[in-house]
Amino acid sequence: MKVLLVTACGRSKEKELLPAWRLYRSSRIRYLKRVADTVGVDYAILSAEYGLVPSDEVIAPYERVMDEERCHEILPVLVESLKRMRVRAIVFYRGGARKEYYECLRRAAESVGADLISVGYANMGDIGKVKGILEGLVKKV
Repeated sequence: MKVLLVTACGRSKEKELLPAWRLYRSSRIRYLKRVADTVGVDYAILSAEYGLVPSDEVIAPYERVMDEERCHEILPVLVESLKRMRVRAIVFYRGGARKEYYECLRRAAESVGADLISVGYANMGDIGKVKGILEGLVKKV
């Protein structure tokens, strides 16, 4: 079972091409990068512009947020990304993200038969639980 850690993109961004985890000025995104690296799972950022972006992929800054229309447009891209990565379980750290990010990821996960575990709330609530959840899933592999 391949486990993937995902979080939503952030509003504040650097002004240059950078790996996704560095593009966003977000302590949440950087913290989760360290957790993913420590546990040894893949980490991606759900971007309203690019879709599901591996954290080390270099991307350009943009201004877009997820809404229902954008989810409809990008859903096939998310499904293909999950199929290509052969993901069986997704841990989505919400961290206060708009509900559209969760709903779009939920639909994609459902389409490929992947389990989706959602954790977290605003102001990085419950972020400390992510590592334990990931470790538990990885042990099942």
